[in-house]
Amino acid sequence: MKIVLYTISTCEFSKQEKEYLMGHSLPFEEKNVEQNREFLTEMLSVGNNFAGTPLTKIEKDDGKIEVLKGFTKEEFDKVLGFEVKAEAKTPTPEPVVTAPAPTPVAAPVAPEPVVAPQAPVAPAPAPVAKPEDPLASVLNDLQSKAAAPPEPVVPQAPVAPTPPPTVVSGQPTIPDPQF
Repeated sequence: MKIVLYTISTCEFSKQEKEYLMGHSLPFEEKNVEQNREFLTEMLSVGNNFAGTPLTKIEKDDGKIEVLKGFTKEEFDKVLGFEVKAEAKTPTPEPVVTAPAPTPVAAPVAPEPVVAPQAPVAPAPAPVAKPEDPLASVLNDLQSKAAAPPEPVVPQAPVAPTPPPTVVSGQPTIPDPQF
């Protein structure tokens, strides 16, 4: 089996994969793509333009080639044949039910409590500015206006438009107020 590992120096996954391969006593060839541009071109070709690291090419003894992108222990265990076989479990017998389960009865629903309306709570008085502050009166006035409820807007009756004055020989004519 031949293993070629394409890496960069700062890749944590590359470091994990190298530890994994060494831990399983698997020889590999490391090709750092930062140090050699030809390795980068080769990696892009092997990985079908995959530009991440690690990229691993595994040529098995039977001639089969596996290309693994990134590193996960589970994927490498599967490809390299290190899968842990699931132990055969003895089947557990089905529980025997002797009586039918009781039918659930809906609990009575309590009515929602009636909450009495509460009077609005007045906001806490704003701090009063110091008398020596030249803007104290302005600040106090603004704070009192902010705490006071807004005045209602009273609509006004429409006013009929006043006709423009008529000018006769340079003198304006004043409309009759009794009109």
